[in-house]
Amino acid sequence: MKYLVILIALAAPLRADLWQAICKVESNNNPRAIGDQGRAVGVGQIWPITVMEANRLSKKKYTLNDRFCPIKSREIFVIITEHHGKGKSDEFKARIWNAGPKRAHLADKYWAKVKAAL
Repeated sequence: MKYLVILIALAAPLRADLWQAICKVESNNNPRAIGDQGRAVGVGQIWPITVMEANRLSKKKYTLNDRFCPIKSREIFVIITEHHGKGKSDEFKARIWNAGPKRAHLADKYWAKVKAAL
């Protein structure tokens, strides 16, 4: 599974190792991972609200089941982080992935984990 995450990470416009690190921290690269009492799923531990936001921003129609697909998870990650973190550092993108754009400053522990996984 790790190799699938790496392959997917190489296919989009952001540092491949950032996505790899986030997948490692979020789910240990497990596309079937379920966390946060069933609300967060997949390699990126995506919540339903994140899917809705990605659909709103992109005009796409991702489903909740798409969170289990590593490719679609990465697409959602790119949509969210490129919109809310356009021109920002990888650190900021990781922080908003964890805490959202208005609470990114609260994601110190999360960033430390991602940074260690880079």
